[in-house]
Amino acid sequence: EFEVAETRVALGPALALLDEREQKILTLRYYGNLTQSQIADQIGISQMHVSRLLTKALTKLRTQLAAENM
Repeated sequence: EFEVAETRVALGPALALLDEREQKILTLRYYGNLTQSQIADQIGISQMHVSRLLTKALTKLRTQLAAENM
């Protein structure tokens, strides 16, 4: 459980490094439990673009969290 709590603490600053649209998409996907298609409809972009933005944002988060753990 300590590792989960530690990751949550590290996630805040990592999320702050994302741009506003990436933050919104991640929030809608993982906190709002919306599908990529639902997010696309809400934001006004294609589902494929949502997919690419999610991948990009998650890669940024992983990179940042890995750097903090070194």
